[in-house]
Amino acid sequence: MKSHTYELTLADLGRLLGGLLVPMVGFAAIMRLGAGAGMLPLPRPNFDVDQTILTHQAEASRSLSGADRLFIGDSSCLMDFSGKYLEEINGGSHRVINLGSLSYLGLNGYAALLSRYAAANPGSLRTVVVLVHPEMLRGVAPVSDYLRLLSDYYAGADPGDASTFQGQLCGLFGLDIFRNRLLSRVPLPLPKPYGQYYGFNADLDEFMNRHRGSAVDPGQYGRRPGQGNAEYRLSPSWQDGCLALKAAVPPSAKLVIGITPVPASFAPPNYAARWKEMLDQWAQWMGADAQLTDLPPTLPDSFFASTTHLNEAGALRYTAILAKCLEPYAESAVK
Repeated sequence: MKSHTYELTLADLGRLLGGLLVPMVGFAAIMRLGAGAGMLPLPRPNFDVDQTILTHQAEASRSLSGADRLFIGDSSCLMDFSGKYLEEINGGSHRVINLGSLSYLGLNGYAALLSRYAAANPGSLRTVVVLVHPEMLRGVAPVSDYLRLLSDYYAGADPGDASTFQGQLCGLFGLDIFRNRLLSRVPLPLPKPYGQYYGFNADLDEFMNRHRGSAVDPGQYGRRPGQGNAEYRLSPSWQDGCLALKAAVPPSAKLVIGITPVPASFAPPNYAARWKEMLDQWAQWMGADAQLTDLPPTLPDSFFASTTHLNEAGALRYTAILAKCLEPYAESAVK
């Protein structure tokens, strides 16, 4: 038994959609006009850990800091030492900035960060230290989304996804502008264990400010199956990126390179010799002025958060080792 019957005509549908479309068009106009007139903040997408790290390092790369020692590389560079502690060990004789980010940015992405910093701080750099994990030496392919986020940030553009219909609608109606310029300013909780250690994305950003761009991986390593392949090698595909990164080093600076450690139980047999071979070959491709041959290829498992990152205790230990290894190059880098 039917109790009701509804008829929806095209005119009814038009009125219904029109009632929604008018405020949406008005919202889009406000967003676009506000962004174009400079009335809205610049885009700062930081909705997860990776985005927060990238936007922080991009902003730091174009800021005046006066650092004479710059570190750049993958997430092991970001996590494996403390820029603040390194300054303290040096007694304040060197100002440090760590622009370590993510392996998915690639060497060309690192070159973009370095070039921006050199342009914003002309003549200040004396040493550029490149630190990467042996995992990256195998030729980790850059991810276009990360490179696009970096280029959009530098251009002051609002990141969006034009490859999907939903993404196109978000761009059309100003939702990307609202999300990247306004919603991104609202503190968002980070996922565990980062949420337990830092709290919110704004807390991670502030932590990196206090520690000269360094961060901490709050995990704890434990050997178990499925943690990756330890057969490390140096990929020939790296050579073009090495040339780009070398070209970004300013004339005032010396280029020093190093490979970060892996857990002792994870390293393959005779890894120390293989580590040295990779470092020598990479130094040739980079045209490096020096290589950090005294850095340890491995450290005890208790110092690690994962196969690729040291934990907080490990980072403090590695910072002390790094400071000592850099001593021979400090004076030779001064003009």
